[in-house]
Amino acid sequence: MKVDVLIPTKDPSKIRPRLLQTLKKTVWVNNIVLETSKPLSRARVIGARKCSTEWIAMFDDDVEIPENWFDVVSKYIKPGVVAVSTPSIDVNNIHMMAYKMVTDRIKPLHTRDTPFIDNTLIRRDVLLEYDPPSVFYGEDELLYRFAKKRGVWVHPPHCGVKHFLVTKDHVEAASTMWQLGFYPLYRFLRGRLAYFIIPVLAVGYSHTFSTITFFWKINIRLIAGSIKARVGI
Repeated sequence: MKVDVLIPTKDPSKIRPRLLQTLKKTVWVNNIVLETSKPLSRARVIGARKCSTEWIAMFDDDVEIPENWFDVVSKYIKPGVVAVSTPSIDVNNIHMMAYKMVTDRIKPLHTRDTPFIDNTLIRRDVLLEYDPPSVFYGEDELLYRFAKKRGVWVHPPHCGVKHFLVTKDHVEAASTMWQLGFYPLYRFLRGRLAYFIIPVLAVGYSHTFSTITFFWKINIRLIAGSIKARVGI
């Protein structure tokens, strides 16, 4: 089976070189489409129109994949499955790595009902039917919810995908997510409580108390973003 690869990106020069090297070496890849349209939600749809294969491998520009990525995810292609994606690890941020180590012990990442959209094998027809609003933050959740209405989205265990985390505007992210309806009050409060408690445990992995302040600062920004959305600032 051959698949086209879609990489939405603001700047093709920012794509991880190792990602492109891996893609060019594998026999699975048909064509590589670099889509620079904005915002990200629309880039995925526009890029899919330039692809021709039944399945599209879609990667964020800040990830690196193992050489066997296609072998791993292709095993999950079955009738009714519309997408397959694996958890990635934020390798350039010790605080995020430590946090995920703790949460993975509580509940393995691949068992959660959450999008891991930075490395995804998805049916092309799903993307062609997708008509999202023009957004950047929250676009992964939008696509995830849309695709799950059309079939099963499978999460295999972590297979070695590395994510080189880029800092985002947490105030704007929380505001957008709230406006899109992705933050029911119970879910928002649960998330904020987790960001206060779990970092304390994560210090055992990061070996630095700055992990606590790292997440507490993010928490404050996320709370500020939710307030911004609710009062319409």
